[in-house]
Amino acid sequence: MVDQAARYRTIDCLTMIEQRLPALTGASRRVAEAIVRDPWAILGMTIYDVAAISGVSLPSVTRFCRAVGYAGFRELVQGIAQSLGRIESKDLETLGPPTSGNGLEGLASTIVKRQIDALQTTLKTLDYAAIERAVEAIANARHVTTLGHGGAYVPALGMAIKLNWAGIPCTAATIDLFSNQVIATNDQDVVIGISHQGRTRELIEMLALAKSFGATAIAITTVPQSPLAAEATISLAVLTPEVARAGTFLIAFDTIMVLADILSAAVVDRRWQGSPPNRREVIEWIETHLRVGPVPQSETRSRQRQTRRGNRQVQEGAPAHG
Repeated sequence: MVDQAARYRTIDCLTMIEQRLPALTGASRRVAEAIVRDPWAILGMTIYDVAAISGVSLPSVTRFCRAVGYAGFRELVQGIAQSLGRIESKDLETLGPPTSGNGLEGLASTIVKRQIDALQTTLKTLDYAAIERAVEAIANARHVTTLGHGGAYVPALGMAIKLNWAGIPCTAATIDLFSNQVIATNDQDVVIGISHQGRTRELIEMLALAKSFGATAIAITTVPQSPLAAEATISLAVLTPEVARAGTFLIAFDTIMVLADILSAAVVDRRWQGSPPNRREVIEWIETHLRVGPVPQSETRSRQRQTRRGNRQVQEGAPAHG
């Protein structure tokens, strides 16, 4: 039995369960379906929980574990965790090198198609009731902080920029940086934790700490029912577990940034009923001071030029024209 278990564990656990699912019947099939439906949730469950959601007995869960090559439930959960831990790079592994067929053009086509498919999934996956609650909290916040670790810091920074342009004071922070800021967090603040899988320990603990100080804690992940989501006041997911298991490295950023655009646009409508104050002036300042080339003509600059021209004509003793 030990040799068989070792042989099975060389195969991706979730892939093996999915492959064997069509041949399973009865209690074993119900256990397998519960695992495949939401493997992230299984990580936080006991054997009693799995038996309950599958509608089977405890011995049935144990028999399933042994049938797929694991000595018991604990070993099965470890196998599931290892499978989920590989999802970041899976989509890179399946792309292959751009050396055959259509070369780089074919590779680019594959990546773009994967992005489009992921965005279509996001549109169907979003929980709009949860988004409404998030918009309400953000629109009324004293300050918003977006948190991300490693690669997830990139969408955290992007979301902070978008929320600032929506007229919301927002700062992106790493976990280390926010550990020095969280002391000032209270019930007027919103803290948004962003994680592809929702399994980063430091982020989970920091979001829980901010929540304990009264902040509204929002979790944004690629999958629902993640460990991060369990600590959040509001949980938002941009992909389904089935899509995420195929790999999130290529598709997580764009799907999360689409959610950032949705939140920002909705917050503008909720808080300002139009354009945030000073946005037009800031855009004009950027165009005038930070960019080269022709400067777009605006009503404000036109009025300023007319005023300066009138003042100059008065100083020169000529009549001012409006």
